[in-house]
Formats: sequence, structure tokens, C-alpha cells
Amino acid sequence: MLNQTYLPLREAAKKHKVEEKVLTQLIAAGMIEAVEEDGETLVAVDKNGNGSNNGKEPQTKEEIITTKFAHLQGQPISASEASRKYSKLHQVQISNELFSRWSRLGYIKRKAGYRLQLDEAEVAYCAEIFTQKYQEYGGQMRGVRVFDTDGNPYQLKYPEVAEQLRIERRQARQGQNTK
Repeated sequence: MLNQTYLPLREAAKKHKVEEKVLTQLIAAGMIEAVEEDGETLVAVDKNGNGSNNGKEPQTKEEIITTKFAHLQGQPISASEASRKYSKLHQVQISNELFSRWSRLGYIKRKAGYRLQLDEAEVAYCAEIFTQKYQEYGGQMRGVRVFDTDGNPYQLKYPEVAEQLRIERRQARQGQNTK
């Protein structure tokens, strides 16, 4: 247990807002690291929070824009033009309402002027991250967080737990549909 923080199963379940049963199943499946000590299950806090970035630190919005979209910085684009361009480019429907919402939330800078003009570098960034999430979730975007409060790509702390909860919800819906 060197350099690792562990929590009792009950505390870990509370912290991550999941049932103890779900954590127990994930531990049994080898998806969550845990140890037994004095008859108590202790869940590793740090190692299980890596997210799905394969051990790499996630990039910030600024880093992604600088490396991929610097050539678009400062160029204005309307929300409807962004929708047409980036939906076609990514082959995923991204509505102009989404671009407008992302602008209202501060993820995309607005350019000065009468019409709503957006910074194209930030539009391209948002379109790319949205497309990645869209593909990751098979187009089922209801309830999926795309950005964190700073506009960076949202990182699940425990993707295994989230996946298990999705499976359980899907099974529960299927059970309701058969009644």
C-alpha cells in the first residue's frame, strides 16, 4: 500500500455516489483496485481515478487549440456556418444551437459585432471534442458531459463505474419494457 490512498468500501461508494454492490462487482471483475485488510475491503482512491486517457495527462483546451487550431484563432464564424462546416467535416450533426449554447457558457469566445460571430479556433475545438464524445458513446449523448466548467474535455474520474451504471440502467429499462 505504498504511496497509495485507500478508503473503506462504504466511504468510497459514498464519495463516488454509487452503491457498494456496484463497487464490489467492479472489484471482483478486476476493474477497480482494492485490498483486504483486517477483514475490511479498502478501495484504492488514486489509481482508480485515471480516466480513459491511458495514463497520459489530459490536454487542456488551450493546449489543444494551440497544437491543432492556432491557424484559426481570431477568425470569425457564425453558429449556423459552424454547424454546416463542422457537421460535414466530422460527419456528425452538430447543431447551431449547440455552438450558441457553448458560446453562452463561455467555451467559445464571441467576436464583437451585430451578428453573433464566434472564434473559429474555439468552434473547431468544441466540434472535435463533441465528435470524440459522440463516437465514444455511440451517438447516445443524453446526459453526457462534454466539457468541464473551464471548457476542457470532461474526464470521468471512474469510467468503469460509469459504464457499470449505464449497463444497470439499460438492463432496468429493458426489464420495464418486457412487463
